[in-house]
Amino acid sequence: MIRSAVILIMLLLGGCSSVQQWMGVAEPANDGSEVDEVPDGPPLIASVDVDLLPEPEAKPEPLSQYGNPESYEIEGITYKISPVGSGFSEIGVASWYGRKFHGRLTSSGEPFDMFQFTAAHKTMPIPAWVRVTNLENDRSLVVRVNDRGPFKKDRVLDLSWAAAKRLGFSDKGTTQVSYEVLTVPSSDADLIANPLVKPPQIILQVTAVSTAIQAQKVADQIQKEVPKDMATIRVDPNGAGLFRVQVLPKTDLRVEREIHDKLVALGWSPKRLIAR
Repeated sequence: MIRSAVILIMLLLGGCSSVQQWMGVAEPANDGSEVDEVPDGPPLIASVDVDLLPEPEAKPEPLSQYGNPESYEIEGITYKISPVGSGFSEIGVASWYGRKFHGRLTSSGEPFDMFQFTAAHKTMPIPAWVRVTNLENDRSLVVRVNDRGPFKKDRVLDLSWAAAKRLGFSDKGTTQVSYEVLTVPSSDADLIANPLVKPPQIILQVTAVSTAIQAQKVADQIQKEVPKDMATIRVDPNGAGLFRVQVLPKTDLRVEREIHDKLVALGWSPKRLIAR
């Protein structure tokens, strides 16, 4: 959770649709600004009867272009994307997320829809399909893993509100579950973008300073190390007396990773944002 989140960064802590660094976890931001803190919870108006929604059918899909870095770091903990095969199973605590992240980008680059049967997992290649069983009432459901999280200790899945409602634990927040992997992406050779997803603009925010002159000096320094065909460097006044220096990669996540590493080598700690 990440995540507007996450392309969307993807920075989710304990929820989904946001993550740190360049990892490909969605972090929502309409224009590169900070994400507003709003309470999470169920929909304000229960307009969908989730018991009437058809259960998804698991199907093989190519590996998402987004959300599958070799590893990423959240709050000092490194998570490594680990291949799992069909039939892999695990038992643990599941939580859920809802309206706070509804519409924000997930780690896969798809908008989070709290009314769909989806889930977040910390290290499973995405997208994947798993069957989740609530061990407290034996209800089970097929869900599609398309996000990263949850980042709270001992939790194995973060489910959409609809999935939690269908499994009978949306009123209590967490429950003990087991899940079994049904399908996973086959290989890195299948790395493609989902044709239904418009790739979001990733923004690497380098710093924010009080004068335009300071900001331009930083931008000029970065431009010497980052070719113009790789990224656009801009100075963005935020309307609150600060000037943000931002780098907008022009191509794919591999280029973004290279630019991120260049910025770190220059002594900066860029924050990854997503413009929708």
